[in-house]
Amino acid sequence: MLLMLVWLALLVPVLFLAATPTATIVQGLLALTVLAILFALKPFVQKSLRVRFFVLAAASTLVLRYWFWRLTETLPSPDDPVSFIAALVLFGAESFTVVLFFLTALITADPTTPPLPKRMRRSEAPTVDVLVPSYNEPPELLAVTLAAAMQMVYPEGRKTVVLCDDGGTDQKCASPDPKAAKEAQERRAQLQAMCEQMGVVYTTRARNEHAKAGNLNSALHKLRGELVLILDADHVPSREFLARTAGYFVENPKLFLVQTPHFFTNRDPIERNIGLPETCPSENEMFYTEIHRGLDRLGGAFFCGSAALIRRKALDDVGGISGRTITEDAETALDIHSRGWESLYLDHAMIAGLQPETFASFITQRGRWATGMMQMLILKNPLFRPGLTMLQRVCYLNSMSYWLFPLVRMIFLLSPLFYLFFGLEVFVVTYDEVLAYILPHLLVGFLIQNALFSKVRWPLISEVYEIAQTPYLLKAVFNTVLRPNAATFKVTAKDETLDKDFISPVFQPLLMLNLLLFAGLVAAAMRWSLFPGDRTVVLIVGGWNLYNFLLAALSLRSVFERQRRLQKPRTVIRAPARVWLAGQPEETAAPALVRSISGKGLRLELQLGPDTDPALLEIKPDAEIMVHLEIPKARALEQTLQGKVTQSDRGRMGAERHGLAVTFDESQMIAASAMTAWLVYGDSKKWHAARKAVPQRRGLVPGILFVLRKAIVSLPVTVIGLLRAPSSARAAKTDDRRSSVEQQAIDQFLADDPRDDDGSGYFDSDEAEVRA
Repeated sequence: MLLMLVWLALLVPVLFLAATPTATIVQGLLALTVLAILFALKPFVQKSLRVRFFVLAAASTLVLRYWFWRLTETLPSPDDPVSFIAALVLFGAESFTVVLFFLTALITADPTTPPLPKRMRRSEAPTVDVLVPSYNEPPELLAVTLAAAMQMVYPEGRKTVVLCDDGGTDQKCASPDPKAAKEAQERRAQLQAMCEQMGVVYTTRARNEHAKAGNLNSALHKLRGELVLILDADHVPSREFLARTAGYFVENPKLFLVQTPHFFTNRDPIERNIGLPETCPSENEMFYTEIHRGLDRLGGAFFCGSAALIRRKALDDVGGISGRTITEDAETALDIHSRGWESLYLDHAMIAGLQPETFASFITQRGRWATGMMQMLILKNPLFRPGLTMLQRVCYLNSMSYWLFPLVRMIFLLSPLFYLFFGLEVFVVTYDEVLAYILPHLLVGFLIQNALFSKVRWPLISEVYEIAQTPYLLKAVFNTVLRPNAATFKVTAKDETLDKDFISPVFQPLLMLNLLLFAGLVAAAMRWSLFPGDRTVVLIVGGWNLYNFLLAALSLRSVFERQRRLQKPRTVIRAPARVWLAGQPEETAAPALVRSISGKGLRLELQLGPDTDPALLEIKPDAEIMVHLEIPKARALEQTLQGKVTQSDRGRMGAERHGLAVTFDESQMIAASAMTAWLVYGDSKKWHAARKAVPQRRGLVPGILFVLRKAIVSLPVTVIGLLRAPSSARAAKTDDRRSSVEQQAIDQFLADDPRDDDGSGYFDSDEAEVRA
């Protein structure tokens, strides 16, 4: 309370200074001074907490002055009600962004970095149930995740791995559709056999009720572990996950959650389709690297659905995983936080997962998030939730209200059109005031974002992502506000692979938005010609619309699905192996390097030499070969696999290397998955390096120029692609080999699916206490 009173006392003079009217020239000088200070101090924001606070304070003052100026001097007269209403809508959207600015400043002012957990005896290690919920994922994807979960370092007998299968429920196995029933029965039998062979507990339930939350709760009723680790079906854990996280629960009996980042081995469809370089940080990194650490400082770190360790007692305290909304993760955290439990965020990625491969699946996923957060805002508003601290209320309110961005972004996109099309006066401003108020306000936003997030978000990239989602998520937001209890859980596809380029089947809304903004440019040109006296206003509003159009044009590239591999795949390995022809003695084996492996196959390079078996030199597709991978640190996993050569690249690899692609039959899947889990996913240092070393900073000016240049260059390519689209669509209708992922993208977006270092040093004997 004392701290709150101090803040309120300091706020009075700040508000007085912000609200004091001045001449435009004085405001311009003040803005230039503040901008110069921010630009000079920007490089030191990440290094000094005092500099960060000063920069945020200076920026906040300028932002407040802009808001008061907009409120008192720029709104048109109510005598013109149409213009006045349009102006109020725009001012409301701007006010919302100002509130978000202050919320973001509060949350990111001092991000936390927790120390390693305290020492823990093996006998102190809590028992853990590892839950892997599944719905329709292929067995080879599940096998790798389950194998990695089994390989996690933890005291013997204190870990249970459970597959929670919602695709083989009694309801599905008894479906009135004979084909669907048969598929469910076969799935259940296959997964039961796989789990038995792997030492994993298989569980399912009677009916598919309450989506993922219901699936997890059904499994929890049969388990008694002290902690629960929840992993999405495609989230493969590293060996040290439990070793790095379980100790926090021993140290703090009030702790209910340790959340870790979600890292992905593939690029999301927007960054891939618009062609962002691999040095550009992934879209989720701003949240996991900066914002969630800030939430943790304020006691508001929340459950993100996977890669999280949770105390079972806290779950029981609220009746299990919450299921009133379709974002069961954040809702569960909100319910448990309101009971007085504490959470912790550890910024160390120890899982590697898959992002949606197509734009349609990406929109489906984000639509679910937006819908769930709107449900929480309406049905479980944190402002009125007893048991939360004031700062926790702020944290949850910030996370939920962010998903109103489709509404706010659409207002910013359409507002200049009110004038260009209809002559409505959305704000009253002179050219000098634009330079003194509006331009500095925009620059302050760019400078602060770049100062706080330069390593994890390039300038204007947020705008591109939001515009790409806005036409689709706007409907989800409105539907949820009108009917908050009517939302359904749509599962995000986990096994898509692009086998050809195509235009997303959901491209029309984003295309219509671009055409509307382009029409605004035409209207601006006409107004410039027809109304010479309005050219100053046309220049300002037309420039605003041009800016919107360029960002929207770049966003439109998101719908052009294309195959594009990472130049340096994040799952690349260098594992020694021996290779020989099936039916030949092992003595004829040649050395090789395995570069990638999965439960279905691998890629390797034969190391050719003078003693190489001549038959290996002439190996061709369809040949059967034997591959023995060498894993010195896990000899028990070593097995000889038999596979069929599907590709031979000797001519491309050079005289001393022979590249081969090999596929395995189903009988080899479990052994291959176990080796994949160890070799590809076992060591989290790979994901740490990919998150912290590969992304590069991008300065404010170079970042803005990069996006605008890319937008301009993309325009002719987009136009040509759209002109070719009708003929491509006609060809697809008669092409029996139509891309399966294209059809899956259509079904995924349109269908109404009703649900949706190994760490061993952290443990020792009971007599000794050590920590890695």
